[in-house]
Amino acid sequence: TGQICSKSLLLKKLTETSNANPFDPTGNTQVDESQLVEIQTTNEIIPPRTTASNSIPSILNSLSSEYDALVLELFDTRKALEETRKELSLALYQNDAAVRVIARVVLERDMARRELTTMVSSANVTAPAATVAGADAGNKRKRANGDADANADAGGSPDANMDVDVVPQEEDKVGAIPSGIQDQLKAKWKELSATRKAKTKQTGSYPTPDDISAYAVQKKSYHKTSAKGISALAGDLINTSTTAGTAENSKSIIVSSSKDKQLVFYDVEKGKVGNAMGIKTIIPSAKLMSCVGSTMALVGDDDLLRVSVGVGDSNSLLDTTFEIKDVVGVAVHPTEAHVIVAQKDGSMNLFAIDSEKQTFESAAVWSTGSDHGCSSIGLHPDGLLLGIGRENGSIGLWDLSSQKMATTFETNGAAISAISFSEKGVHIATANTEGTVSVWDLRKQKSIATITADANATVECLSFCPIGKYLAYGTGKGDVIVTVVKDWDKKIVMSDGKSRITGLVWGKNAKSVIVTSDSSRVVKLWEAKA
Repeated sequence: TGQICSKSLLLKKLTETSNANPFDPTGNTQVDESQLVEIQTTNEIIPPRTTASNSIPSILNSLSSEYDALVLELFDTRKALEETRKELSLALYQNDAAVRVIARVVLERDMARRELTTMVSSANVTAPAATVAGADAGNKRKRANGDADANADAGGSPDANMDVDVVPQEEDKVGAIPSGIQDQLKAKWKELSATRKAKTKQTGSYPTPDDISAYAVQKKSYHKTSAKGISALAGDLINTSTTAGTAENSKSIIVSSSKDKQLVFYDVEKGKVGNAMGIKTIIPSAKLMSCVGSTMALVGDDDLLRVSVGVGDSNSLLDTTFEIKDVVGVAVHPTEAHVIVAQKDGSMNLFAIDSEKQTFESAAVWSTGSDHGCSSIGLHPDGLLLGIGRENGSIGLWDLSSQKMATTFETNGAAISAISFSEKGVHIATANTEGTVSVWDLRKQKSIATITADANATVECLSFCPIGKYLAYGTGKGDVIVTVVKDWDKKIVMSDGKSRITGLVWGKNAKSVIVTSDSSRVVKLWEAKA
């Protein structure tokens, strides 16, 4: 091999390694003593006589042997270290590659599941079926005694308070929504439709148009000054209840999302902030934040769905989030245990909330079977009829019970920007990107009013009052306009500022109208003067 070394050290090493060549990096060659070439010298060297251990030469010999052994051990250690480093590097590379492959497979599996669910749902939607009562003679219609009297209190004709009910079809159990969840939705529909008459009956203390026209603005500033502009407002002051009738237990919470990436929970009755939290995202518009009872759902510009089940109590978001792209609408169902999220391509996503485990999961995904993209959604107060606004201006009514399209309304072609159902259940109001507000009668399935709210400017929010007597909508010029149902020319204009209205919520019993705008961090409460 051409290597020069001490014979004694080399023989000792060969004995330890079973004659493996220590100078071969691969360790595949063998060397025995017969292959060693002794280097001859002219001077004869006589090895010293072995001395006793207690002599200096003996001690030096012992130290020399120990040094030789230490050098050999260090050589083996360094060689083993180098081999271990190579093996570790290879293992880490293989592990990283395996993790990437697994992540890709999981993503492809989830996408395949969603596509399969959408295909199955589309296959089940074979033909549109009208399920709005009154659309044909086969549908069922409930009428409570005293309809004429109840409507007379609201100032309408004797038949104006007739119910429009989506009748659950018990025989249709197949579809995208699991049967267990369908049963929950139908049970809630039955409960709410039975109490709707009493809930929307006008009382003597309900404000008149003159009362509303006298409302004055109160400004509440509780967002940071660093980022002016509130992008979304939500709150359910209609379905919240007061425990034992005491103010201490009252829950009148509104939630505002500002450009400072903060959610602020404000108690309207107590007049103070309940909580504020950072969410590291901005809610682009009010239609991407929904609140019913104590459940709130929102989607930010980071495409993550977040849910809270303690609005008014814990005011905290669940740890679970769900990424979903191109969201155009979020609606919390009256069960407070389900959330519907609409995507621009027309896909509908149903999420089920587990309040005990403080989590939620995707329960169903289906397509509404339209070639036109979705632009907004709204839920009927009874929870079985989903209004779907299209980019071509049409409005579809999707029956969550039969999972079919009940009917479709056509408008002037501008994209629908907002949808609101009357608490009475008989009217649906829509706004579009050209500033037009349209109102439809669900019983007659025709348009009954078209209002030019703000020409060539998008109306982002509109809402019926708690008993369906008034319709309020915000304009791009900063005005809030309240019109009387069935007397559409009678309008009340509340104006304070010129920035676009981004959120609108009615207070309890229409005693106030709460609005936000895109260039101010102030929440404005229009209410009777103190």
